[in-house]
Amino acid sequence: MSDKYTLSVLNDSTQTGNFCIYQEDPDTNIGNIITLAWLAKPAHPTTLLEFEWELDYNFAWTKQTELRPGSIVNTSQAWDANLSTQNQVDFDLVNGAYTFLNPGQGGYEGNLYINQSQRVQTKEAYVGIGMSGKGTFLVESQPNMKMVMTPKPTYWLVFGNYQEGQVLDRSSMTDTACKLEFKGTTSENVVLKPDNTWEIK
Repeated sequence: MSDKYTLSVLNDSTQTGNFCIYQEDPDTNIGNIITLAWLAKPAHPTTLLEFEWELDYNFAWTKQTELRPGSIVNTSQAWDANLSTQNQVDFDLVNGAYTFLNPGQGGYEGNLYINQSQRVQTKEAYVGIGMSGKGTFLVESQPNMKMVMTPKPTYWLVFGNYQEGQVLDRSSMTDTACKLEFKGTTSENVVLKPDNTWEIK
């Protein structure tokens, strides 16, 4: 079992909203990666929340199409993965329905691989990865494409109107997000101050 990470967040602002954690984009061989709101919880002023997770990866896909910032992704299928012995899966169209097949070990440790078959239709689904059972990143489906993602478990915290699984517009969040690196520790404490800036304790 992997280490458990905890994040305590205090809403010391005057606003009610949702604390949302999303992850640093992985290295990938495919462009136009979609970043999802990974974890989110609502908080009134003076509320203290705690997030917990482990570095447990999964493969995920959704049949939804034309995802845009603000869209909410409902995962159609999620299979457990790890970065060494179960880091590869096939994605295929079988009897008219998409599915993952043949989980196993592939390529190099540290990468996650999704092999899309020739029957996969362009932009008819989205495939990607997640952590702790919730989606983190997706890309549009393409036939005969081997997707490679190398996760970089660095986390960002934002506050606003967010839901888990929501497609994020990263370009609009850079100035308001708090970077969480967990250097040498598995727990952090963060405060959203009255001026809506962040303080890491």
